[in-house]
This record gives sequence, structure tokens and C-alpha cells, in this order.
Amino acid sequence: MNQNNDKGIKSSDKGFIFNAVQSYLDRLGISFILEDLIKSVWMAIYAPRKKQIEYLIDFDAWVSDGANLLDAVREIRMASIKQGNKNSFEVRASNSIERALINGNQISDGMRANFSDDLVSIFRIGEEAESVRELFQEYIKQEAERKAVFKSGATKLLQPIGLLFFTISILIGVNDYGVPMSEKYGLNLNLLTGLPGKMISLAEHVSFIWPYVFTTGIIGWLVYKLTRDYYVKSSPFLPSREFLDSFFPYSIHKEFVAMGIVQKIGLLSKVGMPINACVKVLSKSATPYEEKYYEKIRRNATSSTGTVADYLDVGLLNTEVFQRLSGIAKQEGASSKVKAILAASRENGVAAKRSLSKMMLGIRVALWLIFTFLGGVTALGLVLLTFQLNNIISIN
Repeated sequence: MNQNNDKGIKSSDKGFIFNAVQSYLDRLGISFILEDLIKSVWMAIYAPRKKQIEYLIDFDAWVSDGANLLDAVREIRMASIKQGNKNSFEVRASNSIERALINGNQISDGMRANFSDDLVSIFRIGEEAESVRELFQEYIKQEAERKAVFKSGATKLLQPIGLLFFTISILIGVNDYGVPMSEKYGLNLNLLTGLPGKMISLAEHVSFIWPYVFTTGIIGWLVYKLTRDYYVKSSPFLPSREFLDSFFPYSIHKEFVAMGIVQKIGLLSKVGMPINACVKVLSKSATPYEEKYYEKIRRNATSSTGTVADYLDVGLLNTEVFQRLSGIAKQEGASSKVKAILAASRENGVAAKRSLSKMMLGIRVALWLIFTFLGGVTALGLVLLTFQLNNIISIN
């Protein structure tokens, strides 16, 4: 009985601490960091992105082959169960979507518990515009292109990163194990001169600095991951978003967001929706960062009678893309608006990929320069160290 009471007290304490932390972060304007962290961890474990995409592609294939929505989710679930995966993502997702459809709700309502927000929003937007398949297929194509660019850039970074980590591990090994071990045999490597002495000094500095550099890098990556889709006007911990958007990786994220926004507006315009209606539909499922731009587009569309370029003049598109958008928008004809938007979407995609490639190139060059310095000093230092040690040992 007492044990149960103790467990209840501990559980309530944890709940109180969690709520207190969330309340404090909410007052600071950054409670979304905790919420997104919890959701990201849950999704990574129970609903990997790859599984989500595969499920939706499979679902789209079933519907394309003539199956109705309920039959499609039931077939996907049955296939997973037959493979012995009774608790798989496919089964959980199918159960949730099936319940939504049976209750008269839409597919997007059944996706909320198991799919990422962006995929849920795409389906919700598509349902309202009655063009789910077209919007989803375009979105998957866009995501595949973005991943291809990231993968290409990341692959080129693997070699310098691997060599740099290998060099750093050697320097840390020399400082943490080599120097203390040599002292046991009466050799003080800190007294070495020339390049070997510089290598020992470098090993000491790298060994001291590396944990801070590594920790800062991880924290920086997590902060970016958790804040990239948010627009915080003021916070004691975060600078303004306009300032962040000037630097990598936020600058790249802005360009891909621009591509996505313009592409979605273009697709909805293609099915006959006016700009105001497009923005209204898209805003329902937008991230806070996207909502910032949708609100500006909405104001422009309400107060202006100009071209689509005037509506989208919200500081989202870069100069090159906006110039192309303005040129096409001035053409006569009912289709000029849609043509302008779709052209801007394509151009912005190219611009985003180009910017990412430049950033990756800069990072790659920086990594090679750091490796050249650290690797050169380490390699030559170790070679010359063996000669100095041989001379010391032979003299002794």
C-alpha cells in the first residue's frame, strides 16, 4: 500500500515538475521547444519519416488502382499483419485513419496521431481544394529533390569530416594517454621542441577545447531543429528571426519555405482558387514561421489590385526569383497568374539548391583547411617525434 502511495507521489512530482518547466518556457515564449522535442523523439521511435512516406505512397497506389479509402487502409493493415507486424506503424496508422473515416471525418483527421505535421497539413489542404493526390505527389517530388541536394552535399562532407575526426582522436589520444604513459618511463614530452613540441601543445589544446566544441555543435543543431519552423518576435534567449534568416542554415530553410509556399499557392490557383482563398486554406495548417508570410500575402491581396507579384512581395523570395515572377505576371491572359506562381516556385527551388550547394562548398573547404593544418602538424610531429625519442633513448 505504501509502495503504491510512494509511486503515486513520485509520479505527481514528475508531472508537477514537467508542468512547471513548460509553464516557465511558455512565459519566455519558447515552450514549443519542449513540445517539439517530445514529439520529435516519439516520432523518431514510433513513426519514422520513411515509414510515413511509404505508407502514403502505398495508400495512393491503392486508391489509384480503384480501391475506396476504407478498403485501402484495411488492405495496408492486413498486409502488415500477415507479415507478423501486429504492432507496426502501418497497423497503428490504418486503425487511426479507419476510425476517422468511419466517424465521417477526413483522412487528415485520422493522420494526426501518427504523421508529421507537414504531411497532415498537405492532406488537409488537398481535401479542401479537392486535389489531394496532385498536391501530395508534388510535395513528395519536392521533398525528394530537397533530400537529393542535402544527400549530395552531405556525401561530399563525409571524407573531410572522417579525416578530421580521426586526426582529432589521435591528438586526444596523444594528450590523454601518450603523454602520461611516457612520463611513467621518465620521458617528459612537454619539454620537446620544434614541430613535435608544437604537436604536443596542439594535442593539449584540442583535448581541452574539443568537448566544448562538440557540445556547442550538438546544442546548436538541436536549437535550429526545434526553432526553424517558428517565428518568435521577442525572446530573452533567441535573436530576431530576421537576423537568423541571414545565416546558414536558417537562410537555406527560408528559401525552401519560400519554394513550398509559392508551390502550394500555385497548385491551389491551378484548381481555380483566388489568392485570398489559397492563403486562408494554407494558413490553417501552416507553421508559425509560414503564417508570418501568409499574413503579409493576405494583407497585400486585400489591399492591392495589382499583379500576383504585388501580392507575393513580402520579402520571402530572393531578388532573382521575384524579378522573374514580376515579368511573367505582367503577361496578358487568365493563365498568367498561375504561370507566374509556378515559374517562381521552380526558380526558387533552383535558387535554394544553388544556395545550399554554395554553403556546402564553403563548409567543405573550411573542413579541408582545418584538416590540412591539424593533420599536417600531427603527421609531421609524430614522424619527427620518433627521431627525437630515438636520440634521447640512445643518449641515455
